[in-house]
Amino acid sequence: MKQMLTVEDVMNICQVKESKAYKLMKQVNNEMEKEGYIVIRGRVNSKYLMKKLGIVSEEPVS
Repeated sequence: MKQMLTVEDVMNICQVKESKAYKLMKQVNNEMEKEGYIVIRGRVNSKYLMKKLGIVSEEPVS
């Protein structure tokens, strides 16, 4: 999976429309910014988004 996701990626993962995907991205980016991370508008960190959504990685555990 890509490290930085676009709105289209978020739409596919969350199965939501574009406006909702942008709202999710903004919420996650605002939280990351408060924690001191640098954020890029229009992109969201995939690991942080998955963590906030409670989505478990499909990669096998070794």
